[in-house]
Amino acid sequence: MKKLKKALMTFSWVLVFLALTIAIPPATHHFFAGDTQLMQVMIYDQGQVHRHRTGADTVQDLLQELGIPLNQMDRTNHATHSPVWEGMNLIIFREVAFGVRINGEFASAQLILPGTTVGQVLVQHQLEHDLMLLYGGDLTRYVENGEIIDFSTWDSRFYTDHEVIPYETIENHTPQVWNGRSHTRQEGVPGEHEVTTAVVIIGGEERNRAVVGSNMVSEPICEIIDIGTAPLGALADVAAPDFHYMRRVRMEATAYTAGFNCTGKHPWDPWYRITASGREVEHGVVAVDRNVIPLGTRLYVEGYGFAIAADVGGAIRGYKIDLFMECINDARRFGRRHINVWILE
Repeated sequence: MKKLKKALMTFSWVLVFLALTIAIPPATHHFFAGDTQLMQVMIYDQGQVHRHRTGADTVQDLLQELGIPLNQMDRTNHATHSPVWEGMNLIIFREVAFGVRINGEFASAQLILPGTTVGQVLVQHQLEHDLMLLYGGDLTRYVENGEIIDFSTWDSRFYTDHEVIPYETIENHTPQVWNGRSHTRQEGVPGEHEVTTAVVIIGGEERNRAVVGSNMVSEPICEIIDIGTAPLGALADVAAPDFHYMRRVRMEATAYTAGFNCTGKHPWDPWYRITASGREVEHGVVAVDRNVIPLGTRLYVEGYGFAIAADVGGAIRGYKIDLFMECINDARRFGRRHINVWILE
């Protein structure tokens, strides 16, 4: 009986304990289910840092939740449709406003994506303006917000100049020309030299010039002047290149002296040895028909030498010529013959 009574009392205390446990839950287990969905993220925006707990699903939802707008050129390190996770670092790269000067003159103001290099801006302006541009700094650096970038135009031009090369004058002193006379055997022609020069122009100003090509278009041709050294009566080589004449004629030749038998004059005659032209006779003076060869004409007579038409004779008509000789024996030996006569220039 005592054992039964003791068992009933123990069971009663168990029931009381269970009732108290169910009715009053312990304070340490009290929580709200919504807190388990919040995530902590860090937002970096133009030097400012935002620590935020959010339940947003995507980056775009997070930005809208915080009221952070994105401009057209702004970018984030995570796509706006990316999901948000615990401990996310979200970096906002803001658009960059800058200006460009070309050759010191303001060219444009622009907005570009963050992370754009100066080199990319240079290429863009080259294409837009059809210019070659130079930059004096680091092309790989990023463009900074609010800065003005200075570019300079660059151009290379080629010029071709034609230079005149003067010809040389050669004086040829020759016995094939009468002394005191000169003839241009060969006309001088200047040469031509072509020079190509490259000019570098930076910022509208010439900075460098250099010869990049040289070409001889034509060589100069020297002038050759034959200057005579032969005295009156001297013999010459009519086949020489420096023998000059206008034309050659075939004439009947005789010889005469200053004596009475040839001229009808004695040594005491004031007109003794004086020709029709007033010139005193000497070897090289010849008589001609002035209607065929005018007096004063310079000649070269075959086998006789350089001569001048300075006299006339009663028997000298047409294509006849009378050659003066000092010795009557020489005149007789010469006799009468047909010879070539060159009329000189």
